[in-house]
Amino acid sequence: MKKLKILLITNIISPYRIPLFNHLQDNGDYSFTVFVLAERQENREWRLAKEQIKFDYKILPGFHKFIWSKEIAIHINWGLWKAILKYKPDIIITSGYDMLAYWGAFLYCKVFKKKFILWNGTTLLSTGRINGFIGQMKQFIIGGTNRYITYGTKAAEYLMHMGAPKECIHVGINTVDMNWFRKKTREYYQDENFQKERSRYPELLMLYVGQLISRKGVSQVLKALSKLHDPKIGLLIVGNGPQEKMLKQLYQDEELENIYFEGFRQQEALFRYYALADVLIFPSFKEVWGLVVNEALACGLYVLCSDRAGSAFDLIKKSCNGILFNPHNVKEFAMLIQQIKEQIREIRFRREAISESACREFSIERSGKAFFDAIEKIQHRDI
Repeated sequence: MKKLKILLITNIISPYRIPLFNHLQDNGDYSFTVFVLAERQENREWRLAKEQIKFDYKILPGFHKFIWSKEIAIHINWGLWKAILKYKPDIIITSGYDMLAYWGAFLYCKVFKKKFILWNGTTLLSTGRINGFIGQMKQFIIGGTNRYITYGTKAAEYLMHMGAPKECIHVGINTVDMNWFRKKTREYYQDENFQKERSRYPELLMLYVGQLISRKGVSQVLKALSKLHDPKIGLLIVGNGPQEKMLKQLYQDEELENIYFEGFRQQEALFRYYALADVLIFPSFKEVWGLVVNEALACGLYVLCSDRAGSAFDLIKKSCNGILFNPHNVKEFAMLIQQIKEQIREIRFRREAISESACREFSIERSGKAFFDAIEKIQHRDI
């Protein structure tokens, strides 16, 4: 019997996606290929870890440009249809609908009567327009989709709001290789120099990991810390971006102490920071998901998470592994940091339980199951 051919089209192969795509390759009874719109993006410094890739992939030629302070990517890929016609997929999965190539793939499915799966992370909290012409275009592609895979519950709510039938939505979890982060962090704890390194930092050490851009809300963290001015609280900032200069100036203007700008770090270097820190701060004003929350929980950190992030409602269990806050309310933010400092011994005591629970509940296997379920439904009911 001829194997089903699955084509997944995505913007780049980030290091976070490789474990999931490897899982889809290793555990599915089908032929699996990934088409990539670009090897890297201008606003990301991730290295393509080709040595980790087990699946077939093809980087499409194209023109790439960023607009609006490097927030919006434009990829114009030529030869897309030629590449699709050569592969002859039975099912195409796209990681969104915001690229011309995704629309081209959608059109291909309509012309050649193939099945289309939308892998969606957009939520009502993160989306722009849902009305007018843009809203109609979104509804058109959502309405023409056969099956849907979502990052989590909020992404599913968005699809239903836009007209997708609930029975066709497969709610997954957006995640990373949780066990890898858990393992590497535990190994770092056991290093003979760990305690000496940790002693160089304040009693409560918080961590931010991500781009330094306006919607990430890092300035709110510094403003909250300026209200406390507590020398026993420190903050590691891991990342870079256009706001770096402004944030360093704010740090100086507010006469803050114990703020450590660490610059960008590749994924394989992050576990050191997760091991050193007690709490992850995730203060975004708008965020589709936020995989650093997954990483932090895998390493056992307590998470102060913005209630504007898609991950907040699937990953955070109030007072167990973290707490939600309004990133616009600096006063509330400062109070929560103070409360965490007072509870730091209890939070550290729960570290192993947080890590164990996160690795069990937010695994690559759970993420993959949504893909397998969607493909199976199409294979046995729709085709």
